[in-house]
Amino acid sequence: MFNLTSCPPVIVATVSGRSYYRITSVLKSLDLRYLSLSPEEAALSKGRVIITTDDESRIVNREGVFLDTQLEKYPLSIKAKILQNCMGYYGSSKEQLIIGIDPGKRIGISILYCQFELDKIIMSSVHATIERISFILSSIESPTKIVRIGDGSLSLSHQIAGILSSNFKDKIVIEIVDEYGTSIRQGTEKNRSGIRDMSSARKIAFRKGKIWNSYK
Repeated sequence: MFNLTSCPPVIVATVSGRSYYRITSVLKSLDLRYLSLSPEEAALSKGRVIITTDDESRIVNREGVFLDTQLEKYPLSIKAKILQNCMGYYGSSKEQLIIGIDPGKRIGISILYCQFELDKIIMSSVHATIERISFILSSIESPTKIVRIGDGSLSLSHQIAGILSSNFKDKIVIEIVDEYGTSIRQGTEKNRSGIRDMSSARKIAFRKGKIWNSYK
């Protein structure tokens, strides 16, 4: 699977100490490498992704520029764009957004883009799950968007699938996935609240399922 550490660093182009701290804090939380340049240096650099402020973007004045406000509001979307640019840099074309869901008392979610796990989340309700997934599907651009839902709690799986299908119609593909073998064995160190559910969601995301419309 692709490794983000091999991507060229994100260029952080600002002389504002407050904006610099906000930008780099988010980049660190996303495990992204970065290089600090002035807006003037960034304008002449070969960086494919540059993050700056609204005022300083006029100095950078080139493609591949994102604002600090965009990064704070849509961190996963920006991470996906960074990954997309990086994949293009290495001549790869596996652009695909996949969301794996492990339904249950705790709902595990794994978000994959270009086969890379952008994030993993635990939600405690169907409502919160639908809200988070809907935001991700709306904010990340991709020609193919697939939601894969485990069949361990089939009524819950169909509930989530039905709501997402109603909200997004033919903009997404929904699959029901056989969960057999996706759970961590009882008694293992990783078999703890949250970790197990996120691990299962990731395995579900990588496993092809049956199209939900034909499953009913």
